[in-house]
Parts: sequence; structure tokens; C-alpha cells
Amino acid sequence: MSVPRITLTMLGATGSGKTTYLHGMYATLSSGVNGYFMYAADPDVDLDLAEAWGELCTEGTLPIPTVEVPTSWDFRFLHGVLPLLEIDCMDFRGGAGTQRGNREDSPEDIALLRARIAVSDAVFLALDGQHVAQWIADGAYGNRNRATDPMKIAGLSRAISGVVGERLEAGEPAPSLVILVTKADLISQGTGMTVREALAVAGKNLANLVPVVASEGVSAMLCPVQLGKFPGADLTTVDPGAVNPKNLHQPIIFALLHYLTEGIVRHEDQIRQISGQMDEQSQELARLSAGAFGGFFKRGTIQAGGQRLHDWQNQLARTRDEVSESRRRVDLLAEQLRGMAKYRSGKLLEG
Repeated sequence: MSVPRITLTMLGATGSGKTTYLHGMYATLSSGVNGYFMYAADPDVDLDLAEAWGELCTEGTLPIPTVEVPTSWDFRFLHGVLPLLEIDCMDFRGGAGTQRGNREDSPEDIALLRARIAVSDAVFLALDGQHVAQWIADGAYGNRNRATDPMKIAGLSRAISGVVGERLEAGEPAPSLVILVTKADLISQGTGMTVREALAVAGKNLANLVPVVASEGVSAMLCPVQLGKFPGADLTTVDPGAVNPKNLHQPIIFALLHYLTEGIVRHEDQIRQISGQMDEQSQELARLSAGAFGGFFKRGTIQAGGQRLHDWQNQLARTRDEVSESRRRVDLLAEQLRGMAKYRSGKLLEG
């Protein structure tokens, strides 16, 4: 089975924790989680990310936020030594998704982000846990003032919704969407609930918070993540002894799960198409073989038809093998996401 390559784009308001999450995700997976690993294709990038994580774990220094030049990474995701996924990942500064991009002095990353979302297979939308907690405490009804919403959800959702509509209209799958609730350790402080209780409220009302989740054909997951238990939200340094990553690997697993699931649908369509062509070709060959006339030209037509039938049989076998292997991998990946809130067209799924 060939190794798929996906395009992953990180979105979120300024200070939402996108960059810190990516560093934590890489550090966690480069050490391995339940047999899953991630490596940077460039060994120098691996060292850069390792050094940044080392500074957090020893000095408490958080990674520097992304500036106007987006940060790109080329990752490899594996299960043991088996390559599962290549990831073209890009992280944009918070304002790139919410500012005007049609002015002469508009930063170049705004237009780049819009083009990037259009070709993305997966989008991670980072929401600050402190602000999500406030939304839950306010009743989780989603009636936020666009001008004052610190999460900038209206603008970010609009960018995603536009892509979803265009994809579905063209008969293409929508990108998978992970709602990252970063700094999840702050949720209890802001709600007076346990994290589990608060997330249950968020899960039931997620479409109020991020309306694009309810769009037809959208697969989404709500994933609380944290690097540790830190005392506040707006920090540049933390207590290195409080670093305790949680759930950082699961968004990547969901992105791969969605990609494989959509691939199974496409392959099953191919199987039905190939099977139909084979039936028609078999009937034509039977008709030709039963005919009394045709001579040399008839034999040539029968041979050509037989070769096409043979080629389709081989293609059908390969496609069925792809589906079988994809299903096996989907089952393994789904186990890693058991208990997470997952959605399809706004409907909360079981399991």
C-alpha cells in the first residue's frame, strides 16, 4: 500500500497555542506513543524542534509564536517502522486568518493562507481553553460578539466554510477538521466543572461554537490538549516541572483516519465501476465468440477484449487489497480515538 501524503494547515487566533501545540506534538510522537512515531524529513529540523522542546522542559521557555512568514514542516508518521503518512504541515500567525487580504499593504501570508486552505486535507483549528471555558460558563449558546471574540471564530469559520462548500460542490471530500482546545488544564478554573464535565457540554454544543462543524459532509473531532498544568494563559515561560503533555498525538491520528476512510469510499466506487465494465466486456466477448463470421478481425477484437478484461481483473484485485489494508489500519487508528467526541455533518458519533 502506498504511503499517502496530506496537506495540514494550522489555524487559530493570536495566542491560541498553535505553535506550542505543534512543538509538543512532535516531541511526544518523536519519542513514540502506543507504537506511533513522527519524524521530520530533514534531520536538522528534528534537531531544531528537539532543542526548542528541551528549552521548555529545562528552562520553561515556550516556543516563539509564528510571525508573518509561515512555518513549514515536512513530517513522517509511522507505526513502528511502517510508514503510514507523509505530512506537509504549515503554521500561520493568528492574524493571517482574520485580517483583510485585498489591500496593497496586506501581508502576503493572508493570500497564502486562503490558497493553502483550499488544498488542505486536514485543518486544525486551535481554540484557547481559557476562552472556551468562558463560553461554557456563559451557557454554550454560541452568541459571541464577532468584534470582541478573542477566538476569532467567525472569520476563521468563514474561511473553512468557503472551502467546504467548493469541495462538496465539485464532488470532492471536505478536509477533516480538528477543534483543538489548547491549554485544557485551564477549563476547570473557568467553569467550576471537571474537565470531563465541561468537555461534555462543549461536545454537545460544538456546532454553536464552530458552525462549520454542522456542514454537510464535514468530519470533525473535538480534542482537548495540554502541555502541562500551568498557572495562567498568557505566558512566555512556565514551570518546566509542570510539563505533562496530553492527547497531543490524537489529532494526527484523526487526520489519517479521515483520509483513509474517504479513500475507502473512493476505492469502493472504483470497484463498482470496474465490475460494471468487466460485466459488459464479458457479455461482449460472449457475443463475439458465438458469432459465425468475422475471421481475422474478429479474433483480434476478441484478443483485445480479453486483454482489457485481464487488466481490469488485476486492477480490481489491487483495489480490493487497498481497501482491505485501509480497513485494517482504520480499525487500529479508531482504537486510539475511542472516547473522543467525533462528528459527521454535525452529528455526534458513538464510540
